[in-house]
Amino acid sequence: MRASYSSIRTPAQLGLLLQGYRKELELSQTTAASKVGLSQKTVSALENHTDRCSLNSLFKLLSALDLELVLQPRSAGKPSDHEW
Repeated sequence: MRASYSSIRTPAQLGLLLQGYRKELELSQTTAASKVGLSQKTVSALENHTDRCSLNSLFKLLSALDLELVLQPRSAGKPSDHEW
């Protein structure tokens, strides 16, 4: 399992990271979804269209992948990504 932390600043980055963790755990979208009462379509949407998904679904998938969300201030000196 990955021991490092990843900085995420865009929905696309989040989707790719979620997909990477799921694959690392050797879980199909269907299997990950069934662990927490989501549909396979919702897991696919979280991985491919994260900006269109609910926070509730995101937290369910994080639970299925045994991940947690940690918020922290950006490190000083790092460029800001103003996609929004």
